[in-house]
Amino acid sequence: MPRFHLGDPNMRLVLVLVLACLCLAACGPSSGPRIDVATEDGARPWTGLDANDAEGDFHFAIVSDRTGGERPGVFASAIPKVNVLEPAFVVSVGDLIEGYTEDPAQIKREWDEFEGFVAGFETPFFYVAGNHDMNNAVMAEAWQARFGPSYYRFVYRDVLFLVLNSELFQMVGTEESLPGPWSQAEQLAFVEQTLAAFPEPRWTIVLVHQPLWDSPTVLDDWLSLEAMLGERDYTVFAGHRHRYVRHVRNDRKYITLATTGGGSGLRGEIYGEFDQVALVTMTDAGPRLANLRLDGIAGDDLVTGPVRDAVANLSWAVRSLPGQGSGDAFDSGSVAFEVTNRGDQELRAGYHVDAGPDLTYAGPSGSRVVAPGDAVRVEFPLAAATPTAWADLRPGRVSWSLETTADEQPVNLSVTSALLPVAPLPLPSGPAPTVDGDLGDWGELRHRVGSQGDVTSGPLAPTDLTYRFDVREASGDLYFAARVFDDEILASSDRGAQLQDAVLFSADARPEPARSGNMSIYEAVGRGDIKAIAVGYLTLTDAAQTPDRRYLSASLAPVEWRARRTADGYAVEARIDGAFLDEQAGEPWRAVRLDVAAVDWDDDGAGNRIGWLSPGSAGKALHWQPYRFGEAPVAGSGTFVRMEGAAGR
Repeated sequence: MPRFHLGDPNMRLVLVLVLACLCLAACGPSSGPRIDVATEDGARPWTGLDANDAEGDFHFAIVSDRTGGERPGVFASAIPKVNVLEPAFVVSVGDLIEGYTEDPAQIKREWDEFEGFVAGFETPFFYVAGNHDMNNAVMAEAWQARFGPSYYRFVYRDVLFLVLNSELFQMVGTEESLPGPWSQAEQLAFVEQTLAAFPEPRWTIVLVHQPLWDSPTVLDDWLSLEAMLGERDYTVFAGHRHRYVRHVRNDRKYITLATTGGGSGLRGEIYGEFDQVALVTMTDAGPRLANLRLDGIAGDDLVTGPVRDAVANLSWAVRSLPGQGSGDAFDSGSVAFEVTNRGDQELRAGYHVDAGPDLTYAGPSGSRVVAPGDAVRVEFPLAAATPTAWADLRPGRVSWSLETTADEQPVNLSVTSALLPVAPLPLPSGPAPTVDGDLGDWGELRHRVGSQGDVTSGPLAPTDLTYRFDVREASGDLYFAARVFDDEILASSDRGAQLQDAVLFSADARPEPARSGNMSIYEAVGRGDIKAIAVGYLTLTDAAQTPDRRYLSASLAPVEWRARRTADGYAVEARIDGAFLDEQAGEPWRAVRLDVAAVDWDDDGAGNRIGWLSPGSAGKALHWQPYRFGEAPVAGSGTFVRMEGAAGR
């Protein structure tokens, strides 16, 4: 490069340019071009003329989980809204198809469908692998054949985007790494090489499906990755949980997005449950996130870690306490709840009782204040107008208003508890029926279900669906039978077990307190409890019974079942292996807790895949009693005890 001297005319030109730049710098900030107006003299109706339009700024959009209980139409509705935002490109955080299958034809159909959606985006789209996108070697190989690598990087305007495959860290529900074309060691080596090749980008954006940092014990591999990221500026985006939360970790933001059509209770912002796309503006100071709800806009502090934790504590602050009655019928008694404050701020719990159609409550509404780390017992005395068989009682409800503070802001939740006295129900023994779907060897089924037994589930039309069921012990096995009265049957081998008419039940023979305890279905899966509970999805189609979720395989294995159509609906019959129940009880089983529901689908003719657990679902569940894994379970409900002398095999 030639040297310049003071007498050199080129050097004089350089000095002129430098002075001009200094003059421009003195006139105002250089964040972007100045806005041209007719005059700046005197009073003026504007605040400034330096546009917020820096040359290095750009926008990109993030779409979150579409599946895991897909609600059709939501993801498709987000595409034109993203296009209106005109981002430079769109990225995902995984769970793009329903997956959980080894059927190549099904995998192809689902990816073809999703690529049809992607074709609607007017900008480039970047795929990220989630657990629904690849949870076995067949799906991993299908991804590789269609899309190539499952982890990769790209750079735009000196911003490094690092796309990771969370399933190589650990697959959901297991401690294993995803089998197939890639290994976790190769992925971590790729990360190390990429970060070495780009040591000082403007920023690093990490995209990964599972929020691997958000658990009591963080995987060593994730800690190793954070160590590789070191002191560089970075932000991490994930999905998977279907609930928005922002964490600050290592002085960096870690964002877990809500859903873009995946399964969600849609309870609102305070729960982090809403449908969204995220719009990220990349500035010189780092990324700025706007959470664009499909019905509004919110900043990245919409739900912070402390607020998320406070909501979780409030969600499960009220629990039903075991209160086993006795005798054949309920006349009077009480139901008790415990309100626990696991937070570090005072909790105020107000309550109002609606005793329902069968019970009366003479007490007032009220409230309790619970100190941090403390718990209080709230008891409601109840009576029945006439003695009512325990199994026939219809629940009332307690409406709770829970208030606390977190992150210097108020946190308020409304939750509902089922109000239902319970007692052990007799489990008769008798000859083993033939499991063939013909209920002629059962006689009259004792338990009739004609109204919604779960207070947080929507009611069915009175004439739409009813059913009767019964249980029996024979030679140490548990037998179950149900007859469903339904005017329209939806049964197809092309639909999954959760997407057609079915009788669902679970049978739990574990010793106390596990048997009477309650938890959400997500907790039951995450903690492995579901593997100790027999589960039946009893439909009219055999082909639909292949488990589409690995975590249910152990629960479905001990259940043998048959179903057949009847003139006014269908009948199902099942045998639950006594050896499995003995193993879970730790001895010859004597008691079992049943959760029973019938799911009714009325086909809309459009073939919509709407899960019955989702709000606004086409398939509705009619529960016998409050859903054990739902929002308002009752401790010990649905417990049957073998008659004296029936133990043993």
